[in-house]
Amino acid sequence: MSFKIVPDGSVTTPEGFTASGMNAGIKKSFRKFDVSFVYSDVPAISAGTFTTNRVKAWPLIHDLKVIRNKSHRVIFSNSGNANCFNGISGKKAVEVSLNLIAKKLKISKKQIFVASTGVIGRAFPIDKFRSAIPQLIDSLSKDGGHNAARGILTTDTHPKEIAVRFMIDGKPVTLAGMAKGAGMVYPDMNATGIRRAHHATMLCYLTTDLKISKPLLQKAVSEAVDRSFNKIVIDNDQSTNDMVLILANGKARNRTLTKPDKRFRVFQEALNFVCNHIAKDLAKDGEGVTHICEVIVKGSKTQEEARRLCDKISCSMLFKTMLAGGDPNWGRVMGSVGASGVAFSSKLDITFDGIPILKNGKEKLSNRNKLRQILKKKEYQMEINLKSGRFQERYWTTDLTKFYVWINSTYST
Repeated sequence: MSFKIVPDGSVTTPEGFTASGMNAGIKKSFRKFDVSFVYSDVPAISAGTFTTNRVKAWPLIHDLKVIRNKSHRVIFSNSGNANCFNGISGKKAVEVSLNLIAKKLKISKKQIFVASTGVIGRAFPIDKFRSAIPQLIDSLSKDGGHNAARGILTTDTHPKEIAVRFMIDGKPVTLAGMAKGAGMVYPDMNATGIRRAHHATMLCYLTTDLKISKPLLQKAVSEAVDRSFNKIVIDNDQSTNDMVLILANGKARNRTLTKPDKRFRVFQEALNFVCNHIAKDLAKDGEGVTHICEVIVKGSKTQEEARRLCDKISCSMLFKTMLAGGDPNWGRVMGSVGASGVAFSSKLDITFDGIPILKNGKEKLSNRNKLRQILKKKEYQMEINLKSGRFQERYWTTDLTKFYVWINSTYST
């Protein structure tokens, strides 16, 4: 690796970023933060990806418009209310928030990103924001990153944060991220928010002091998201609020990255790592999750077929309940193979952590006890080799438990 993890890192670890978080009263318990603020001291280049769900929350509709702008300064979020499909009052709430922030910081509304997560369809408590926003801005600090990460959580059990550092042009560059997402997580995000295929809200905010052009930053983020967040499956339901945003303020003072050269590849490697680390942490902390499985498809005829089968297995309710019960029922994997329509050899292999349950198309009954022990672990791999080509793909999926059903049977009440 050409980068190092920064201990106790947060979105304020890169130069020029401050943050804050607090309870604004959206959530009843004052111990649970429900608003979050990330601020760049100077104008920053931005890039992002957004849900392709055709039902989009009001904040996301705003963000899709302003992301084209030259620079941005703020990412303001709330949890506890999705501000989605709640009428014109939801749109007005976004405007009120933007006006308050712009006036307090003396910046353009077009430099502000907003985001929400929580229950869909609820009236938005804008009065809570009128008092919270000035307090959030007044409490911005270099130590506020962890509080900001707490402010976006819903059913998550802990914040997801990481920071890494690497060298560009002899200058130390820092990249950091924070995210939330425990349920309604089956992302399919791209830069336009226009549906391409299928796919909790999952929110991820990245900050860096790297100096880079806007088109190249978008290229890097799109690749990293497609390799990470778009490959996690918790419950097969796509959110109305999914987004990944990055702010790059250039305070590292490297020569501006404008083309995909060696320097850019150093950044891309770090960004891919950060996004993969966070995506995996999101899956581990999914609602009711007791097991996480890395699904690996090898030997497919095409890349598209490898991805299609990964997706099919990862979304299978039967496969997920199999993981929950620790039952190496390989027939459920084969059901997904057949349903996906991919090419496969009758002599294919299926293994869990390298131990075969199916070898050259024949069941290895002698390995069943070993496999049951593997499936008791919190984390493991399931690999299927189709033996029909040279392409491969991988996803992360989780089990489906009674606890997940319980959480979501009472979520809005």
